[in-house]
Amino acid sequence: MGYNWDGDLILHDSAIEKKRYIIGLKQPLRTDIREWISFADNIIMKEALGRLRNKYHLPATKNPGDFDKRALIVWRFVVRQIRYTHDTLAYKKDDFWLFPPETLQTGRGDCEDSSFLLASLLLASGISPFCVRVVLGQAYNNSNISLGGHCWPIYKNEQGVWCILESTLDRAPLRMPEADALTREGQTFRYEPLYCFNAQHLWEIVPADTISAKGGGLKRYFQVRKKRVNMREVRV
Repeated sequence: MGYNWDGDLILHDSAIEKKRYIIGLKQPLRTDIREWISFADNIIMKEALGRLRNKYHLPATKNPGDFDKRALIVWRFVVRQIRYTHDTLAYKKDDFWLFPPETLQTGRGDCEDSSFLLASLLLASGISPFCVRVVLGQAYNNSNISLGGHCWPIYKNEQGVWCILESTLDRAPLRMPEADALTREGQTFRYEPLYCFNAQHLWEIVPADTISAKGGGLKRYFQVRKKRVNMREVRV
């Protein structure tokens, strides 16, 4: 079963509920999911990019292989810097989302938080938005039992292949695994994408053998997200 990781159907309703809390307000704010990634002009993100260039030799050139090298360096940086933490444990609240600079400064977050940060740093490093998505979906074990809702970034490499850059690992592997390979049954940890987005659009993703997309909002993700995947021990 294959997936179109670029996204199949643009969803025009990209608003989400109960994911942004403001000090002094008891009720969460309604937000647009596309606003959770990018931040290229943010000074905190620029400082992180400076560190990546100075300490980890993030390429600024556009020679063959440089974009893949950027993706690997950014991926490893986020995995090292961000400690996976459930919101209920860290903040004594139900699931909510941090903006990338906040995740970077606190050094912790769950799958959405670290995914938004990783995707934003990829974009800020000069990688095209056509080659970056954040995916909302669910995960299964090798017995095809759902482990719950999960979020992960994907990157289209220089060979035109979408790769999963799992942001909640304890250590990033040496290579970027192809996304399609990690959706096949029998995997120790199998990914199933439902939606993807970047700073421009939100898309629904449907299996290749499905006749048509459902065209609804993000309800399916938030339903499966009620059961959260614990990624602390997972290895890609």
